[in-house]
This record gives sequence, structure tokens and C-alpha cells, in this order.
Amino acid sequence: MKRKIPKPLHEVYNDGFLVYGRHETLRSPTRKVIGKEFVEKGKLAYQLMSIREEDYSMAETMGSSVDVKVKTPFPPLFLRWKKSDLVIRIGAEEYEVISVDYDRSKRNLFFYLRQIGSFKQNEEEPEDNIPATFSESWNIQ
Repeated sequence: MKRKIPKPLHEVYNDGFLVYGRHETLRSPTRKVIGKEFVEKGKLAYQLMSIREEDYSMAETMGSSVDVKVKTPFPPLFLRWKKSDLVIRIGAEEYEVISVDYDRSKRNLFFYLRQIGSFKQNEEEPEDNIPATFSESWNIQ
């Protein structure tokens, strides 16, 4: 009799936490644009995923490139939000969301990210051992 391998009960997102939010424009009292400020909307655990050739071609048709692909749990709030305006911070790096996919069961979201820069973290906030760059998280030399 063959032994049946059980399906996992839950996904594992053990690569760290990402912070998602939006850039909002800062204005002076005379309504002049001063700059932009990141407004945090929430935090999600994530798992780094490998980027397939189809992902590169999808981003190329949109006129962009994919630097990182991550998988996160699907929060119910994301059904109402426009995901293309989101900015994601992983460690000290800041990423723009190119596209967002979900799996068939609507339990996971797949973010396709393009790096737009880095930022200086506040001294007050702990880093939660988040790797500063993509290569550090994979221990690439």
C-alpha cells in the first residue's frame, strides 16, 4: 500500500517583514510641493520567490523590469486598494510595485517589484533582522 503524503496546513513566510504604503506629497502653506513622505499602511511577512522567464517578459511588455518577486499572505483589505500605487520597503531598500498576482485559492499575493532607491531607517525602529539587500537575504557573495 502506498503512503499518501499530506498537504501542508499553512504557508511559510520566513524571509522577513515588508512594509507597504504610499508616497504622499508634502506641500507648503502656499501649496508649493516640498517633497514626498512615505506613509505606512501595514506590514506583511514575505517569502522571496524566484523570477521566471514569463515574469521578465510580462514586465518587459509593461515597459519595466523585475528586480524582486515576493509572496505574502492575502489580506482582505487588498481587494479595495489600487495596488499599482503601493511602495514597498524591505530592509533599507524601497521598491515600486509593477504588478500583483494572486493564486487560485486567493490565499497568497505575488508582488513583482522594481527597485527605486534606498532610505535611511530611523534609529528608534528595530530592524527585525531584515536583510538590507536582496543578495544578503540569499547569502550571495
